[in-house]
Amino acid sequence: MTIIKPYIGVALIVIGALLLAVSYVAGWTSSNLVLLTGLIIIVLGAFMHVKRIKSDGKY
Repeated sequence: MTIIKPYIGVALIVIGALLLAVSYVAGWTSSNLVLLTGLIIIVLGAFMHVKRIKSDGKY
């Protein structure tokens, strides 16, 4: 788990983007639940990534 832990934020961003891409291709764009889920996953991933970078740096 320690090997994967630094990359969880980036992985969430990629998963959210893939979810949005799949929902577009599949035609699920009329469903707000799928679109909001993808957005929330991307925002959460970005937050976790920035938090991880700030904790590793000398701020």
